[in-house]
Amino acid sequence: MTLSINSQNPVRMPVSPLQMLLLLQLDEGPKYGYEMLVTLKEEFEGTWEPKTGTVYPALKSLEKKGFITTETRDEIEYYKITKQGTQLFDLMQNHLEGSIDFSIKYISVVVKWLTYERKQGAMELLDKLTSKEQFMTNQLLGTFTDNIDTDIKEKILTQIKENTLSRLDMIDKLLEKQE
Repeated sequence: MTLSINSQNPVRMPVSPLQMLLLLQLDEGPKYGYEMLVTLKEEFEGTWEPKTGTVYPALKSLEKKGFITTETRDEIEYYKITKQGTQLFDLMQNHLEGSIDFSIKYISVVVKWLTYERKQGAMELLDKLTSKEQFMTNQLLGTFTDNIDTDIKEKILTQIKENTLSRLDMIDKLLEKQE
């Protein structure tokens, strides 16, 4: 089943999610294909098993689009990101912002329109999402706050704390209505 909504959000990216992951690896410096494949497998810890038949065509496509170049050293092809490739990171940030905004609105509309019976079943999904959000938040905060400027780190963490306290206040008010 394919869901297609003719909208500018989320913005269409000129590269696939896999290609973006490859570009992010190459942003650290030149790498060879198998090295990137192994890194992907390690990072996704069994939730996704990228194959050579997927990774190498993705690299070739990036090269055709001018986002990477290939250099052969000791009979091994090393891939290197181009300036055009690094410019995609700004586009990716805009894409993610648009995708998040659209996804939040889409889910809000779906939940609003659910029948009473379907909302009861959706509560189980919400419970699963809550536990995944906790894991994701812990993982993201740890990753994002490593090696960044202290002032920026403090500002971001303070904002997250304020948002969390606001959420807790809203939850308390919803619980009071139940009593």
